[in-house]
Amino acid sequence: MLIIIALLWCKKDIRDSFYQLIKTFFHKQILTVLGFAVVWTSICIVLFYEIGVWSTDNLKTTLVWVIT
Repeated sequence: MLIIIALLWCKKDIRDSFYQLIKTFFHKQILTVLGFAVVWTSICIVLFYEIGVWSTDNLKTTLVWVIT
């Protein structure tokens, strides 16, 4: 896998596309939406924890769900 990545990294057009992808991901509007999603999820987790529906045993599942 690393060999393939290294070979692709040598091609300027692929490298430039990757930089553009990273630049686009860190655009203010995208980060704002992702930030709201994290805040909303955090509020839900705290509320569910307080009413006894969510526990720290669910942390791994919750993180996988949020990331995907």
